[in-house]
Amino acid sequence: MSEQLSPRQVDERIREMARVLQESKVGLLQRLANHIGMEKMEDLFQRTQEAVAAGGMETASGDRQRTPGGIFFHLTRDFMTPSERRKVFRVGSPRSGERPTPPKKPKEPKPAPTAPQPPTLEQVLGLMRAAANIPTAQKGRAVVKTTVIGRPKQIKKMDTCTLVVMGMKPVPALPKGLPPMPDTDGATVVVFIAAKQWQKVESALKSDPADELIVEGFPANDPTRNLTGIWAQSCTTKGIQRAVREQRLARGEGNEGSEESHE
Repeated sequence: MSEQLSPRQVDERIREMARVLQESKVGLLQRLANHIGMEKMEDLFQRTQEAVAAGGMETASGDRQRTPGGIFFHLTRDFMTPSERRKVFRVGSPRSGERPTPPKKPKEPKPAPTAPQPPTLEQVLGLMRAAANIPTAQKGRAVVKTTVIGRPKQIKKMDTCTLVVMGMKPVPALPKGLPPMPDTDGATVVVFIAAKQWQKVESALKSDPADELIVEGFPANDPTRNLTGIWAQSCTTKGIQRAVREQRLARGEGNEGSEESHE
């Protein structure tokens, strides 16, 4: 955590972590926090939540799932040397969140490995919720640009821009290995297009009932209403792009690029 916490706030945060991790040994968590600091504790806590949302983690013997506390302490290997772990965990008694290791049984033949499976929709939603809870300061930053292709039926002209509303078509086949997408049948896409951009495409859409709008812009989501807003940066239609290509071919200029309106 970037802000400086008082000893009382640290103690309260450790106890809250213990509650979420279902970990009874609060003193062990406090001892670990004293050694690695709260920033790394928060990182471990977030990674544990993500691992739990993704289906959990097996013990080294593979005979059962680790508890959330067991996952948390297992992940400390990324931050600590063996000697540090011995000092903090006081090796000699079982780690918190794990039972004593039973006597080893004779090894049985392992079943043939199965092909890896993509995450289920439930796991995907869990991972997305976990990602949404990551503090902004701990996320990377990215420019997200969206392309919208379709023919709007709902159009509202305003003084400086035009609003078009569309639903979402079924998602085409995606690369093998990706998890299933959430249902988008009820999703709504709202696009804001500057007035000058709309003037260039409006006549093309009216003259050709089969023409479709092509918009590139920046999205803002409202997941509670299954709604995505797009602020258009460029705007054209399939018909306009086709006409530009034909003109370039006629002039012997090849088929490079496409016309887009950025005004």
